[in-house]
Amino acid sequence: GIEPGQTTPDKKFTLSVVECLGSCGTGPMMQVNDDYYEQLTEDKLKRVLDDLRRDGTSTLKSGPFMFPQSVGK
Repeated sequence: GIEPGQTTPDKKFTLSVVECLGSCGTGPMMQVNDDYYEQLTEDKLKRVLDDLRRDGTSTLKSGPFMFPQSVGK
């Protein structure tokens, strides 16, 4: 893993911490370039990162949502 402000050895990912992405009701979430990934679990995060490493896209792109979403959806 990497710490905030660090970049992975392959230079594909840099971890930045931000104050707010406007997604209080759908967190935890992350933004990768212009894409939002919301309602993340550890498993979903791993899948997104694996997808992005492979070809730069992920089918788990989800947002941004306009309203809070149920975690079960």
